[in-house]
Amino acid sequence: MTLKYVLPAIALAASPLVSSEEYQIFTDLRLTHERFDYLDLQDDILLNRTFVGNSWQLNGTYFIDKKVTLGPLDQFEYINKVTNISASYNRVIDNNAWSIGGEYFAENGLVVSASHGRFSGDYINQLGLGYLVSNNVIVRAEAFKTEGSSTDYRFSASYNHQLQGNDYVGFTAYTDDEFDYFGISSKYFASLGEARFIAAGITIEDNDGSIDWAAAADYYFSKMTSVGLSYTKADNYSLNAKHFFTPNWAVEASFASNTGDSALKTYRLGVIGQF
Repeated sequence: MTLKYVLPAIALAASPLVSSEEYQIFTDLRLTHERFDYLDLQDDILLNRTFVGNSWQLNGTYFIDKKVTLGPLDQFEYINKVTNISASYNRVIDNNAWSIGGEYFAENGLVVSASHGRFSGDYINQLGLGYLVSNNVIVRAEAFKTEGSSTDYRFSASYNHQLQGNDYVGFTAYTDDEFDYFGISSKYFASLGEARFIAAGITIEDNDGSIDWAAAADYYFSKMTSVGLSYTKADNYSLNAKHFFTPNWAVEASFASNTGDSALKTYRLGVIGQF
């Protein structure tokens, strides 16, 4: 398959010295345009149809203490340890979806999280209890309840292995209470020198015997500009670019498709604010 989409050219500004920035408020507005083909059964006849739809999403998160960047303006510590509240609103075709939630980190290491979300009248509730064993280890137990179904439970543990400077390798393992769904994810972040960075991650999951995986990587020309790609076992891929015009405002663009289904196309454009 020949790639016919080219990311916009971005003026790159690199500096040999990279300073850290601090933020407490994170907001973003993302617009999505999606196309895909599907089969529609009408009067016992299968018809080929094309779905074309638009959606948009507004997200916001407030941290009670400032979050410090690791160099790039969108990279922070692997394990968050700051109390926060968040909210989102999503308009999907003709449906509304919204959610609100938060995390509380007590001085004794106890972590409590909760969220409530709704989509087309249906709800999902989440309640979590965790413990920050150290600055590099956190364990969690979470309960999820959706309308019309029984409660699901998930357990996870995350570990941050600090390397030189701000570089790290992070790992998270998770499973449900019946062990028929489990997985592990890992993220690597490192400075390449001369204000350049790389962030890469991989996730492997077993869902009742079915193995799935996904991998992604972002390359930073500077702390303000990056390009990235992702790929999954199902041959879904995406290309993305992000640029901060100021320390507070950025734009991002992405394109996603499937190597075996060129009719599947997703375009996304976003505006990001950090304060």
